[in-house]
Amino acid sequence: MTISPVSIHKNIWFTLLTALLILGGGLFILHHVPAGKKDIIATAFLGDMVVTFPIAYYFLLMRPFKLKKRSIFLVISCCLAVAYLILPAHQQSYIAQVKRLTMFAELGLLIYAVSKIKRINAVYKQLKATSPYNPYLLRKSMVEVLGDSMAIKLMASEVSMLKFGLMPFGKKEAIVPAATGYSIHKEAGYIAMFSIVLFACFAELIGFHLLIAHYSKTVAIIISALTVYGIVIIVGDLAAIIKKPVLVMPDRLILRTGIRWVADIKRGNILSVEKLRIGFEPDKDTFSGGIIKSSTNICFTFAQPVSVERVYSKTVSVTKIMMTVDDADKLIAQLG
Repeated sequence: MTISPVSIHKNIWFTLLTALLILGGGLFILHHVPAGKKDIIATAFLGDMVVTFPIAYYFLLMRPFKLKKRSIFLVISCCLAVAYLILPAHQQSYIAQVKRLTMFAELGLLIYAVSKIKRINAVYKQLKATSPYNPYLLRKSMVEVLGDSMAIKLMASEVSMLKFGLMPFGKKEAIVPAATGYSIHKEAGYIAMFSIVLFACFAELIGFHLLIAHYSKTVAIIISALTVYGIVIIVGDLAAIIKKPVLVMPDRLILRTGIRWVADIKRGNILSVEKLRIGFEPDKDTFSGGIIKSSTNICFTFAQPVSVERVYSKTVSVTKIMMTVDDADKLIAQLG
């Protein structure tokens, strides 16, 4: 049975909501109960973190999407680590005992992961030789070596985004002399919008950290770390958009918006290219890939359906792609 992307996203959100309710509700109760009952509440909180949440993970994600069974050990380990940071010393002794039971499983997973790195690198180099402009080569190589699971795909996608976020000033992608690159971010004013979002993230980081630190410094640090992680992802999105332009080659056309999506198209399959006009209504076979929705300015129509690969979603097959391109008139003239 095929699981729809809507169900996948819904289950992921339910899992995150469960984690937030357990963490937020537990901390609130723990800081508002009488001192005499704090130890009992802390122990119950520990049980929710290392038993209730892994069970929720199993029924919401692992079982429906047939994730690897070993992923439950990673979830339990993360729960134990968070619990060790935020719970009182008495409960930390319980956690230390549980960690001894999971230590060998974690060590086995670590050895397994390290043993696969060399193979992943070899597959990545093979794919790079045949598809040098595809931003999802790491994901494809990890899936080939580690298996076609939702967890592997998500992890590979996050690693790809982090690569751009942590090294935003690295060199641009090498383009062959026969190719012409077209940027996609200038006319949309994406850098200005990005700067506003980044400023808002930093303001939220400082304000929220000070608010949460009033109740728990450890939780404030965890939430701040997650916010910083989100900022790195946003920076990675911008860096990928700047470094990976649309490419026109003698035999192919590479359409993409950074690392969000990519379509590798044979030029002979292009039926028409035109600027979007006011009132244009996309049909069900049209993929909307603009850098932002209001900036979409060009539409490509194809004789045969083309595949559009996406960073966090499944590949789709479409006959039209509408997106953002700077200097659209020049691009249309070159393809014409």
